Amino acid sequence: MESHDNFAYLLPFIFFVFGCTFLFLARWGSASSRYWGLGYIGTSLGFASPLILTAAPIPAQAIVSNGFFLAGFFFYGHAFLVRFGRPLLVTERMLLCGAAFLGISYLILVERDLRGELAVSDISCSILLIIPLWQARHHIRRPIDRLLAVMVGLAVADNLVRVSALLILTSSESYASLDDFLSSDYAFFMQMTASVFGFLLALTVLGTVMLDAVWQHRHAAEHDPLTDLLNRRGFERLVPDFRKESFPSGAVLVCDIDHFKLVNDRFGHASGDMVIVGFASALRDGLPADSLVARFGGEEFVAFLPGATLVQAGASCNAIRLAFAARDWREGGVAHSITASFGVSSTARGDHSMHDAIGRADACLYAAKSAGRNTVVLEGQQTEGAPPQLRIVSASDLRA
Repeated sequence: MESHDNFAYLLPFIFFVFGCTFLFLARWGSASSRYWGLGYIGTSLGFASPLILTAAPIPAQAIVSNGFFLAGFFFYGHAFLVRFGRPLLVTERMLLCGAAFLGISYLILVERDLRGELAVSDISCSILLIIPLWQARHHIRRPIDRLLAVMVGLAVADNLVRVSALLILTSSESYASLDDFLSSDYAFFMQMTASVFGFLLALTVLGTVMLDAVWQHRHAAEHDPLTDLLNRRGFERLVPDFRKESFPSGAVLVCDIDHFKLVNDRFGHASGDMVIVGFASALRDGLPADSLVARFGGEEFVAFLPGATLVQAGASCNAIRLAFAARDWREGGVAHSITASFGVSSTARGDHSMHDAIGRADACLYAAKSAGRNTVVLEGQQTEGAPPQLRIVSASDLRA
């Protein structure tokens, strides 16, 4: 009996502490932490209700306790859906909670069926976790996310195993009152397994929140805040190291927006930012998915296309050039078309670093500017039949 009492008091305290911890972590910008916190506080109040409401009628204690449990599991599921960016299905899940609460209240007040009440409560809480697991099943990719899904799945399994044992091993006369239940081995087993899985789940959630915070800070350090492309630091970290890796074949492009200073001077910096974001979007959409695209500063952009040939990269740049030149900016307050110029090179076996290829691409960009802008210039030998506004120049032309 003493061990039962220890769990009865310890479990709400553990869950409440974790709930407060997650609410505190939510101040760091973790959206899901707020809902994990509310979930843990809800379940802590569910376990604590019979201890706090000792003066209240037994049915009232049971109804309040189940209400807190349903609220807690609702917020657990909400936190899981928020973390993976899935549809929240708030209305549907609230209807499920409402139906479960009414069914439990009926079993308590009318049928006086404690066994049925426990079964409906555990099954309903399990469904409130199964729904988000199913919704997020295709978006669980990182190892820490898989671990989180496993822990949530174990919590579901714990509930279902427990309710199965309840229905198989007991009869409707097993628990004549709530006191009988609270002093039973089933209640002790329920509190013990809930404390173990609740503790492990909380540690896993804590790990995901910490790793997310690290990722967010790293992302902020290595990405341009305006366009969300890589910045110079992020680009340098991700491009192949020519000294450590086998020759990284691919194409490099350097590009910028023509007469961008005039856009800023004439239409304002807000319009200039809009144009930069639009050009970044054109690069992101027009280049292969595995490309490393970075904003090096101002209106200058650099990209590395792994495995791409010079001709393939040139064709992509020309398509981006045409689409960008055809874009209508009047909705953003810019009254004329805006163009961009591109210089493209390929990595060579004599390169010491990616900067050698970038330097050649930059020289091609200079040639594109000298040729009148709105042009793509490729490094290499002159080729007949090059598409309009796409020039292929020799190394001697670049040096000249």
